[in-house]
Amino acid sequence: MKHISSLLYLVLVCIVLTSCGGKKGESPMAGAGPGGKPGGGPGGPAGPPPPTPVDYMIVNAQVLENTLFTTGNLVSNEQVDIRPERSGRMTKLLFKEGTLVQKGALLAELDRAELEAQLSKLKVSEAYNERELKRAKDLLAIDGIAQEDYDRLGLNLDQTRADIRITGVALDKTRIRAPFSGKLGLRQLSEGAYVSPSDILVRLQQTDPIKMEFEVPERFSRDLKVGQRVQFTVEGINQNFRAEVYALSNQVDAGTRTLTARARCANPGGQLKPGNFAKVQIVTSENRAAVLVPTDAVIPILNGQQLLVIKGGKVKMQTVLAGQRLENAIAILEGITPGDSILLTGLLALKEGMPVIPTKLVESPKPNGL
Repeated sequence: MKHISSLLYLVLVCIVLTSCGGKKGESPMAGAGPGGKPGGGPGGPAGPPPPTPVDYMIVNAQVLENTLFTTGNLVSNEQVDIRPERSGRMTKLLFKEGTLVQKGALLAELDRAELEAQLSKLKVSEAYNERELKRAKDLLAIDGIAQEDYDRLGLNLDQTRADIRITGVALDKTRIRAPFSGKLGLRQLSEGAYVSPSDILVRLQQTDPIKMEFEVPERFSRDLKVGQRVQFTVEGINQNFRAEVYALSNQVDAGTRTLTARARCANPGGQLKPGNFAKVQIVTSENRAAVLVPTDAVIPILNGQQLLVIKGGKVKMQTVLAGQRLENAIAILEGITPGDSILLTGLLALKEGMPVIPTKLVESPKPNGL
């Protein structure tokens, strides 16, 4: 029993000596950080993050025109299909296709021989009835003829003269004239053809000035007024044209919910053609103190938009009210004022209160350069 106790004592002594040998050589400041202070090594509390370099922009007030974009079609100021007013054979064509003509210009003639012969016959009857009426008047003065017979001769003369006027109108209708000054299109009939009032000889169009017809959505209809200036372009012509609104429809189309408007544009050179497709810009209002920021700088949130603003060298999340959206910029109506600095980079990484260093100043967007 004494032997077992001695053995246990030796085992305990070995364990104690082994534990003491494991700690030999350790520095008493092994757990201290740089400078001998504990807690500064790995796993200790970190210092404040360094400021982040960012691009920024100083917003300023600009003049911004609120512009409505729509499409339209060009139409003739006046247009008519020239047709004969009576049936007959076409004997003369007196115009060239695609030329300008003045109001009243003679374009074509129908056969007149039959009507001229009828007119000659009526004029002979007129002369005869005039002589008969004169003779009857002399007889009536001496009671040589009854009043009833005299009145009948007067009626015959009046009827003959009425027939002469009717024949004269028919003769006038054999001459086809231009109802207004304009440009002729392509003729559809040939000389010698028998025509009727349903046949179209040629189309006449007046294109100076030229009209433009366009539609605006119902919600913008109150912004459009007679006399308002609009700007438009057409395919194939590298030029901006200006027109003036002269008429508005008196109702909104129930199917498209749009209001139709018409404007006139000077077209002395004939560049613009009826049927041209037009891209229309309408300035509905003007804001002389607009604040524009790049589209990429605006952060969408649940109930609106935000901008990151620099305040005292730190980030501030500023809620804003956005207005008109342009191609590469947005007008800000509320939330920032001219002179504020907004961040343009690091928008997703930066948080409220983080320090930043403005490094690159970016120029404000221009309304006319977007």
